[in-house]
Amino acid sequence: MKKAPVVSVLGLGLLGASFCMELEGKYRRAGWSRNPENRKKALEKGVVDFVTDTPEEAFAAGDIVVLCLPIPVITEYIQKYAVCMKPGAVLTDIGSVKGVIEEAAAGVDGLRFVGSHPMAGTEKNGFDHAFKGLYANADVFIVPPSNADEQDIQLIEKLWLDIGTRTTRIDSVEHDELVAGTSHVPHILASATTLSVLDVPEEDLTVRFSGCATGFRDSSRVASSSPVMWREIVEENTPAVLAALSELRRHLDEYENMIRLGDFDGFEKKFAKGKMLRDQWLRWKKY
Repeated sequence: MKKAPVVSVLGLGLLGASFCMELEGKYRRAGWSRNPENRKKALEKGVVDFVTDTPEEAFAAGDIVVLCLPIPVITEYIQKYAVCMKPGAVLTDIGSVKGVIEEAAAGVDGLRFVGSHPMAGTEKNGFDHAFKGLYANADVFIVPPSNADEQDIQLIEKLWLDIGTRTTRIDSVEHDELVAGTSHVPHILASATTLSVLDVPEEDLTVRFSGCATGFRDSSRVASSSPVMWREIVEENTPAVLAALSELRRHLDEYENMIRLGDFDGFEKKFAKGKMLRDQWLRWKKY
C-alpha cells in the first residue's frame, strides 16, 4: 500500500499548528519550530507525526514543504535551505505578501515553488492558540509564478482542498494589491480607531473604557495583532498599502464632507451601499 505523502511544516504557531491539525489522517505530518518546546508539545499532542531538529532536516523531509513563518524568515529560509529538498518535492508558503517571496524562490535554480495564502487567522498568535477549525470555510489564494508547472499547481491546490478550503488562482501582483485593501489596511484602521479613542491621559481611561462596547470591540479586534508581524507585512507591501490607504481616505473624506454640509440623505445612501455590499459578502461566505 502506497504511503501518504509527507507534508513538512516549518513554523508551529497559530497558523502552522492549526494547519497540521487539519492534515491529520490525510498526510503524514512533519513539524519543525524554532522553539524546541513547541516541537515537543506538537509531538505529544499529536499535532504532527514526527518532528525534525533543524530547518535542513525539515526541508529534506517533505514531499510538500510548507513555510508558516514570518515573511523575512520565509525569504531567508528559501535562499538558505531550499537546496535541501528532495527531488520532486514542491515548496509552498502561507505568507500574506507574495511578491517578495516569489522573488526569493526565483533565485533558487530548479526550485518547484507555488505560493499560497489562506485568508484565515485570529488576532492571537503562537502554538497555544492553535485550533482545529481555523481554516473552516476559508478561501485560499494559490499564487503560482509564471513558470510554475501545472502539476505542481494542482498538487498545492489539492493540499488546500483536502482540508476543506476553497482555492482561487491569482498572480502575485494582483494578490498583493487585493490583500492590501482586504486585510492590511483594515488592521491599520483598527489600530487607528483604538488610538483615536483610548490614547488619552491615564486618568481619563476609565470613562473611555466604560464607553466602549461591542461595536468598538468588533471594529478594533485586530488591533490586538502582533505589531512586529504587521510591521513586516506592511513594509513588504508598501506601494499597495499606500494605494489602499488612499482609497480608504477618499471614502472617509466623502463621509466627512457630507456630515459637514448636512447632506444626511447622501450619508444614508452611502451607508446603505456599504451595508448592502457587506451583507452580500456575508451571504457569499455563508457566515
